[in-house]
Amino acid sequence: MRLLLLLLLSLPIVHASHIHWLGDYEKARKQALREQRPLMVFLVEKDCPECTKMLTSTLKDQTYIPWINENFVTILITKDQVQSYPIEMLYTLTYPALFFLTPKELFLSDPIIGPIDPQAFEEYIRSLQ
Repeated sequence: MRLLLLLLLSLPIVHASHIHWLGDYEKARKQALREQRPLMVFLVEKDCPECTKMLTSTLKDQTYIPWINENFVTILITKDQVQSYPIEMLYTLTYPALFFLTPKELFLSDPIIGPIDPQAFEEYIRSLQ
């Protein structure tokens, strides 16, 4: 019984340490419009060490993750994925790449192209407020 209680109490902490990624750009865009939240689009490439590092360090288990989940609709897109996304608008040759868009798909800022450490990323996203 104690173990069950401990597991239940730790769920919010575990849940909050991960970004709630969506994989369908169009559904995420509609959600952003409905909720009036900006989009954070993370483009990655398969077998990309920098992409993996960013996903496992900068974008996981950081104090700002709950803030991201609350303030952005987040989308994780893999290069050459089957589902479509506006590749012309989110074009890059360097991965990873992060784009921040309004619900109407206007750029909030310049994209982050290439890896970024957690401290610099937090400063960057807080500047978008």
